[in-house]
Amino acid sequence: MQNYLITGANRGIGLELTRQLLTQGGALVFATCRAPERADNLNELARDNPDRVIVLQLDVNDEASIACAVQAVSAAAAACLDVLINNAGIFPKGDHASRGLGNLTSEALSELITTNAVSPLIVTQACRDLLKQSENPRVVMISSGLGSVQATRGGPYGYRMSKAAMNMAARVLAFDSEMSGITTITTHPGWVQTDMGGAAADITATDSAAGLLALISGLKSADKGRFFRYDGAELDW
Repeated sequence: MQNYLITGANRGIGLELTRQLLTQGGALVFATCRAPERADNLNELARDNPDRVIVLQLDVNDEASIACAVQAVSAAAAACLDVLINNAGIFPKGDHASRGLGNLTSEALSELITTNAVSPLIVTQACRDLLKQSENPRVVMISSGLGSVQATRGGPYGYRMSKAAMNMAARVLAFDSEMSGITTITTHPGWVQTDMGGAAADITATDSAAGLLALISGLKSADKGRFFRYDGAELDW
Protein backbone atom coordinates (compact mmCIF):
# COMPACT_ATOMS: atom_id res chain seq x y z
CA MET A 1 0.00 0.00 0.00
CA GLN A 2 1.41 3.36 -1.07
CA ASN A 3 0.67 6.39 1.10
CA TYR A 4 -0.21 9.61 -0.77
CA LEU A 5 -0.77 13.08 0.62
CA ILE A 6 -2.57 15.50 -1.70
CA THR A 7 -3.11 19.16 -0.87
CA GLY A 8 -6.16 20.93 -2.29
CA ALA A 9 -7.98 17.63 -2.75
CA ASN A 10 -11.50 19.01 -2.40
CA ARG A 11 -11.99 19.95 -6.05
CA GLY A 12 -10.51 20.02 -9.54
CA ILE A 13 -7.30 18.12 -10.18
CA GLY A 14 -6.80 17.22 -6.51
CA LEU A 15 -10.22 15.60 -6.26
CA GLU A 16 -9.73 13.74 -9.53
CA LEU A 17 -6.30 12.48 -8.45
CA THR A 18 -7.92 11.12 -5.29
CA ARG A 19 -10.73 9.48 -7.25
CA GLN A 20 -8.40 7.80 -9.73
CA LEU A 21 -6.04 6.53 -7.04
CA LEU A 22 -9.04 4.73 -5.58
CA THR A 23 -9.91 3.09 -8.89
CA GLN A 24 -6.31 2.00 -9.44
CA GLY A 25 -6.03 0.38 -6.01
CA GLY A 26 -3.00 0.01 -3.79
CA ALA A 27 -3.06 3.49 -2.29
CA LEU A 28 -4.06 5.11 0.98
CA VAL A 29 -4.86 8.74 0.23
CA PHE A 30 -4.59 11.53 2.78
CA ALA A 31 -6.81 14.05 1.02
CA THR A 32 -6.40 17.50 2.52
CA CYS A 33 -8.14 20.84 2.16
CA ARG A 34 -8.77 24.02 4.13
CA ALA A 35 -12.41 23.34 4.99
CA PRO A 36 -13.29 19.62 5.03
CA GLU A 37 -16.77 20.40 6.34
CA ARG A 38 -17.58 21.98 2.97
CA ALA A 39 -15.85 19.36 0.79
CA ASP A 40 -19.00 17.42 -0.12
CA ASN A 41 -17.59 15.44 -3.06
CA LEU A 42 -14.42 14.53 -1.20
CA ASN A 43 -16.34 13.47 1.89
CA GLU A 44 -18.55 11.26 -0.26
CA LEU A 45 -15.44 9.51 -1.61
CA ALA A 46 -14.21 9.01 1.94
CA ARG A 47 -17.54 7.60 3.10
CA ASP A 48 -17.54 5.11 0.23
CA ASN A 49 -13.89 4.17 0.79
CA PRO A 50 -13.28 4.48 4.55
CA ASP A 51 -10.14 2.32 4.47
CA ARG A 52 -8.62 4.11 1.49
CA VAL A 53 -9.28 7.84 1.98
CA ILE A 54 -8.62 9.94 5.07
CA VAL A 55 -9.78 13.55 4.84
CA LEU A 56 -7.65 16.00 6.81
CA GLN A 57 -7.83 19.72 7.45
CA LEU A 58 -4.75 21.43 6.05
CA ASP A 59 -4.39 25.12 5.29
CA VAL A 60 -1.10 25.36 3.41
CA ASN A 61 -0.64 28.94 4.61
CA ASP A 62 -0.88 27.96 8.28
CA GLU A 63 2.17 26.19 9.73
CA ALA A 64 0.23 24.95 12.77
CA SER A 65 -2.33 23.38 10.44
CA ILE A 66 0.46 21.76 8.43
CA ALA A 67 2.02 20.32 11.58
CA CYS A 68 -1.28 18.84 12.74
CA ALA A 69 -1.93 17.22 9.36
CA VAL A 70 1.57 15.75 9.20
CA GLN A 71 1.18 14.36 12.71
CA ALA A 72 -2.11 12.72 11.67
CA VAL A 73 -0.48 11.19 8.59
CA SER A 74 2.40 9.88 10.69
CA ALA A 75 0.02 8.22 13.15
CA ALA A 76 -2.15 6.61 10.47
CA ALA A 77 0.61 5.59 8.06
CA ALA A 78 3.28 4.21 10.39
CA ALA A 79 5.36 7.38 9.92
CA CYS A 80 5.84 6.71 6.21
CA LEU A 81 4.77 8.80 3.20
CA ASP A 82 5.49 7.62 -0.34
CA VAL A 83 4.14 10.48 -2.45
CA LEU A 84 3.50 14.13 -1.62
CA ILE A 85 1.50 16.01 -4.26
CA ASN A 86 1.60 19.77 -3.69
CA ASN A 87 -1.52 20.62 -5.64
CA ALA A 88 -3.18 23.43 -3.65
CA GLY A 89 -2.91 26.82 -5.32
CA ILE A 90 -4.76 29.98 -6.29
CA PHE A 91 -5.20 32.10 -9.42
CA PRO A 92 -5.41 35.93 -9.48
CA LYS A 93 -8.76 37.24 -8.34
CA GLY A 94 -10.85 39.61 -10.41
CA ASP A 95 -10.98 40.17 -14.17
CA HIS A 96 -7.98 39.97 -16.50
CA ALA A 97 -7.34 43.71 -16.39
CA SER A 98 -6.76 43.57 -12.64
CA ARG A 99 -3.74 41.31 -13.18
CA GLY A 100 -1.76 43.79 -15.30
CA LEU A 101 0.32 46.92 -14.79
CA GLY A 102 -1.62 49.77 -13.27
CA ASN A 103 -3.73 47.41 -11.18
CA LEU A 104 -1.12 45.36 -9.32
CA THR A 105 -0.93 45.47 -5.52
CA SER A 106 1.77 44.13 -3.25
CA GLU A 107 -0.87 42.42 -1.13
CA ALA A 108 -2.30 40.43 -4.05
CA LEU A 109 1.15 39.52 -5.40
CA SER A 110 2.37 38.45 -1.97
CA GLU A 111 -0.70 36.24 -1.46
CA LEU A 112 -0.08 34.47 -4.76
CA ILE A 113 3.61 33.89 -4.16
CA THR A 114 3.05 32.72 -0.59
CA THR A 115 0.26 30.28 -1.47
CA ASN A 116 1.70 28.94 -4.73
CA ALA A 117 5.41 28.83 -3.92
CA VAL A 118 6.33 29.37 -0.28
CA SER A 119 3.65 27.16 1.25
CA PRO A 120 4.37 24.05 -0.90
CA LEU A 121 8.00 24.31 0.19
CA ILE A 122 6.98 24.50 3.86
CA VAL A 123 4.64 21.52 3.44
CA THR A 124 7.47 19.53 1.84
CA GLN A 125 9.82 20.45 4.65
CA ALA A 126 7.27 19.25 7.19
CA CYS A 127 6.85 15.93 5.35
CA ARG A 128 10.55 15.24 4.82
CA ASP A 129 11.00 12.81 7.71
CA LEU A 130 7.94 10.80 6.63
CA LEU A 131 9.18 10.67 3.03
CA LYS A 132 12.58 9.45 4.20
CA GLN A 133 10.90 6.27 5.48
CA SER A 134 9.65 5.29 2.02
CA GLU A 135 11.53 2.98 -0.33
CA ASN A 136 10.56 5.21 -3.27
CA PRO A 137 9.67 8.70 -2.00
CA ARG A 138 8.46 11.29 -4.49
CA VAL A 139 7.49 14.96 -4.25
CA VAL A 140 5.39 16.37 -7.07
CA MET A 141 4.82 20.09 -7.47
CA ILE A 142 1.69 20.85 -9.51
CA SER A 143 2.94 23.97 -11.23
CA SER A 144 2.07 25.49 -14.61
CA GLY A 145 3.54 26.13 -18.01
CA LEU A 146 2.93 29.77 -17.15
CA GLY A 147 5.85 29.43 -14.73
CA SER A 148 8.33 28.77 -17.52
CA VAL A 149 10.68 31.76 -17.83
CA GLN A 150 11.82 30.74 -21.29
CA ALA A 151 8.27 30.41 -22.65
CA THR A 152 6.86 33.58 -21.08
CA ARG A 153 5.37 36.16 -23.45
CA GLY A 154 3.32 38.28 -21.09
CA GLY A 155 0.34 37.35 -19.00
CA PRO A 156 -0.70 37.63 -15.34
CA TYR A 157 2.33 38.82 -13.37
CA GLY A 158 1.52 37.32 -10.00
CA TYR A 159 0.56 33.86 -11.18
CA ARG A 160 3.56 33.55 -13.48
CA MET A 161 5.90 34.81 -10.77
CA SER A 162 4.45 32.43 -8.19
CA LYS A 163 4.76 29.37 -10.40
CA ALA A 164 8.29 30.32 -11.48
CA ALA A 165 9.17 30.53 -7.78
CA MET A 166 7.54 27.15 -7.18
CA ASN A 167 9.62 25.70 -10.02
CA MET A 168 12.78 27.06 -8.45
CA ALA A 169 11.86 25.64 -5.04
CA ALA A 170 11.35 22.21 -6.59
CA ARG A 171 14.64 22.43 -8.47
CA VAL A 172 16.55 23.33 -5.30
CA LEU A 173 14.79 20.59 -3.32
CA ALA A 174 15.79 18.05 -5.94
CA PHE A 175 19.48 18.66 -5.32
CA ASP A 176 19.39 19.43 -1.60
CA SER A 177 21.43 16.93 0.40
CA GLU A 178 18.73 17.08 3.09
CA MET A 179 16.35 15.56 0.51
CA SER A 180 18.75 12.82 -0.56
CA GLY A 181 16.88 9.80 -1.90
CA ILE A 182 13.66 11.75 -2.50
CA THR A 183 12.74 12.33 -6.15
CA THR A 184 11.32 15.85 -6.55
CA ILE A 185 9.83 17.03 -9.84
CA THR A 186 7.71 19.86 -11.20
CA THR A 187 4.67 19.22 -13.39
CA HIS A 188 2.38 21.17 -15.68
CA PRO A 189 -1.10 19.60 -15.50
CA GLY A 190 -2.20 21.25 -18.74
CA TRP A 191 -4.91 23.86 -19.16
CA VAL A 192 -7.60 21.94 -17.31
CA GLN A 193 -11.37 22.33 -17.25
CA THR A 194 -11.74 23.17 -13.56
CA ASP A 195 -13.05 26.13 -11.58
CA MET A 196 -9.59 27.67 -11.97
CA GLY A 197 -9.01 26.76 -15.61
CA GLY A 198 -12.52 27.51 -16.86
CA ALA A 199 -14.81 25.70 -19.26
CA ALA A 200 -12.81 26.76 -22.34
CA ALA A 201 -9.68 24.88 -21.19
CA ASP A 202 -8.05 22.24 -23.36
CA ILE A 203 -8.40 19.03 -21.35
CA THR A 204 -10.55 17.46 -18.68
CA ALA A 205 -9.45 16.89 -15.11
CA THR A 206 -9.87 13.18 -15.80
CA ASP A 207 -7.27 13.20 -18.58
CA SER A 208 -4.89 15.45 -16.66
CA ALA A 209 -5.03 13.33 -13.51
CA ALA A 210 -4.58 10.09 -15.45
CA GLY A 211 -1.47 11.47 -17.12
CA LEU A 212 -0.05 12.80 -13.87
CA LEU A 213 -0.53 9.49 -12.05
CA ALA A 214 1.09 7.56 -14.89
CA LEU A 215 4.02 9.99 -14.76
CA ILE A 216 4.33 9.67 -10.97
CA SER A 217 4.22 5.89 -11.00
CA GLY A 218 7.05 5.74 -13.52
CA LEU A 219 9.39 8.23 -11.87
CA LYS A 220 13.00 7.23 -11.36
CA SER A 221 15.64 8.90 -9.22
CA ALA A 222 17.27 10.20 -12.41
CA ASP A 223 14.13 12.29 -13.05
CA LYS A 224 14.72 14.54 -10.05
CA GLY A 225 14.77 18.25 -10.80
CA ARG A 226 12.98 17.92 -14.13
CA PHE A 227 9.88 19.79 -15.38
CA PHE A 228 7.28 17.56 -17.02
CA ARG A 229 3.96 18.09 -18.73
CA TYR A 230 1.17 15.79 -17.54
CA ASP A 231 1.68 13.57 -20.60
CA GLY A 232 5.36 13.01 -19.81
CA ALA A 233 6.85 15.55 -22.25
CA GLU A 234 9.67 17.59 -20.74
CA LEU A 235 9.28 21.37 -20.60
CA ASP A 236 11.73 24.27 -20.69
CA TRP A 237 12.44 26.08 -17.45
